[in-house]
Amino acid sequence: MTTEVFPPLRRDRRVHGWIASAAVSQAGDMAWYVGLAWSAAQVTSPAGAGLVMGIGALPKALILLYGGALADRFDGRRTMILANFARIVVLVVGATAVAIWGLSLALLATVAAVFGAVDALYTPASGTLPRRMVRSEDLVKLSAGTQLAHRLAVFAGAPLGGLLVAHGGLITVMIVDAASYVVIAVALAFLVKPRLPQPVSTGHSIRADLRDGFAYLKRDARARTLVIAFSGLNLCVGPILAVGLVQRTHSAGWGSAWYGWLEACSGVAAAVGALVAMRWKPANLARAGLLALVVQAAGCAMIGLMPKLGVFVAMAMIGCTAGLASAQLSAAFQQSVDPTYLGRSFSIVNLSDEAMMPLAMVGFGALISLSSIPIACVLVAVGFAALVLWAAVRVDR
Repeated sequence: MTTEVFPPLRRDRRVHGWIASAAVSQAGDMAWYVGLAWSAAQVTSPAGAGLVMGIGALPKALILLYGGALADRFDGRRTMILANFARIVVLVVGATAVAIWGLSLALLATVAAVFGAVDALYTPASGTLPRRMVRSEDLVKLSAGTQLAHRLAVFAGAPLGGLLVAHGGLITVMIVDAASYVVIAVALAFLVKPRLPQPVSTGHSIRADLRDGFAYLKRDARARTLVIAFSGLNLCVGPILAVGLVQRTHSAGWGSAWYGWLEACSGVAAAVGALVAMRWKPANLARAGLLALVVQAAGCAMIGLMPKLGVFVAMAMIGCTAGLASAQLSAAFQQSVDPTYLGRSFSIVNLSDEAMMPLAMVGFGALISLSSIPIACVLVAVGFAALVLWAAVRVDR
């Protein structure tokens, strides 16, 4: 019996290939998102554009749990390769359809919906890979490095999408995104090979595996606490950043340029937080990450209360703690959840974003209408802080 050798992370070509190829794919995704939004705005009403941008979440939410069960039943890496191939097919067929029939609401909505369904198979499978690639003590560095690459990909992908759709149209954007999936598929096939075996689920059917996944969370208190906490985090922060910050900037008369600078401040701070996570090794990753989010909750409240300089400080607090805590909590999640149930647990966390986030956005907007921006931000921030403190207390029981 041979023991797998784990090279130092800084010289691990498999990990570097995974991070780099995932970043290329994320840049392509960001370009696709920008191109899709711009194209939808050209051919339909604002309501129709909203339908195009949101319709992919419905099939993704419906399929995510099954995607998690598939990831635990079959080899996650192979599932990712097949899902990438399916995404390439969707984009190439979509580009061909646009070339033949031109842009239309029906065509854009169909491509977005099918793309969301295929993505639901890829996402849970990708969550099973880090645990099989590196030593447990290197998971924080892997997560932090992935975050840094993701930030760079978003910064590069958004303007790239704008340039591509302006000069080549949506077809060019789709081909570029498909090419980015070719990059990650090739990396997965030939370079990114897991070092540890994947334990597989043993249920007689996918539905049985799903029931077993929920039963596992019922009996494992630590895993259950982390899943509940992670499922609620973005539902608190997302609406404040997507709705509250825009409303605060607009109501204060600061202008769209300042909104852009505020978002940039958060992005830079998140990169700094990820760098800190690479160096800081707390004894209890889960508790340290959760307690860091109390600072993030304070930043969320400050968005509704502080003058312009204070909002910049708030965005820096939110970004830095996001970069730090995300790396720590991602590693804690990988370490804590039984590998046999990792795909299913990961899919449940992602399901909250896909299924509940639209409701959270609408609810937060309604809360602002019924009260005010400061009151809405403070109320949600208090709930956010209560959630992470509850989880920090319970995570080691």
